[in-house]
Amino acid sequence: MYPKIASMICVSMFILTGMFLIPVSKAEEGLIGGMEHIHLNMKETNDLSPETWGDETHKAIKENPPRSWTSYPLDAGRTREWKDVGTWTTSNGPGFDIGLGAPVKFNIWWRETDQGQDDSYDAQVQYRFRLFIDGVDSAFYTDEGQGSHECTEPEPCEWTGDTNDLNVTSAPKGTIFELEIEYWAFSDIEIYYDNATFDSGVALSSNAIKFGKSKIDGKTVGFDFVQAWDTKVEEAIEGNYISLFVEGVELNNFEQNSGYPKIEEGYSYDFNGTAVMSTMVTWYVDDEYAKLDQVSFSFSLTGKDSTAAPPIIVNIADLPRLGSGISKDDDGALPGFEIILSIAAIAFAARRTRN
Repeated sequence: MYPKIASMICVSMFILTGMFLIPVSKAEEGLIGGMEHIHLNMKETNDLSPETWGDETHKAIKENPPRSWTSYPLDAGRTREWKDVGTWTTSNGPGFDIGLGAPVKFNIWWRETDQGQDDSYDAQVQYRFRLFIDGVDSAFYTDEGQGSHECTEPEPCEWTGDTNDLNVTSAPKGTIFELEIEYWAFSDIEIYYDNATFDSGVALSSNAIKFGKSKIDGKTVGFDFVQAWDTKVEEAIEGNYISLFVEGVELNNFEQNSGYPKIEEGYSYDFNGTAVMSTMVTWYVDDEYAKLDQVSFSFSLTGKDSTAAPPIIVNIADLPRLGSGISKDDDGALPGFEIILSIAAIAFAARRTRN
């Protein structure tokens, strides 16, 4: 009888141990984050992505759209027609279902070419912007009938246009976004994009960014987050788009101790059956008097002076806290560890009784 009991206990221990050693996937409910504007940048190879170059000296892409105007003999007058500037498409959709909201904010950096500035015609530029979401015409803006624009400066000017008419409210996992731009003008122009300063593209409200746990361990403090689009967090850290505020003072990421800010894999969160891995960012605060439990994080994937997608400010006090010295891998005691110990004690006692 005793060997049978002991065998059953051993089998139970094996099963329970296997169960409790499976990594725990935390539910989406453990995250916070509401609707905030996220900017989709026009990128090289006609890509569209929230990712922005962290290196502010990275040269912007300059392009000359097809000529829009036609002149009369001896250039005695000009007519114009709408021409395609281009179409930019997300190479990958969001990694989980997201909500969407207005206003939709379009912007483009442009200027009249040097040759165009030397002729006797003003550009009188006007644009049409159209956003497609999974092939559906979802938002449109044009400044026809609202005045034209000029930019005869040596540096590009920013054109902006907003609309509250967005006919979709959500985007399932994998949804493709497409931005289509047209223009017409009486003179040649050039456009600029894919640069921290010249961040042409489109912004709309979304819950594509969510925040999870915070941690304080000695002089280090950090938090983890998930993002619907898989951008390189290193770019945001290099550009100080993601940064730490201590007593209202922003720390410069370039002035951190070697190895910080530290970027590492965080936790696996469950989004309707889809496991999404978070990113943990940790800073070193070389100030023994700093109140790390009162710091805040500034989060953005584009420049902090962006009016289309301002930074998200998160107070550490609003995030659930990891215990001091606890890593992302253990998150405290092993779940069910006490039960395993209890079973081991029972097995030991049963063996002694048999003997």
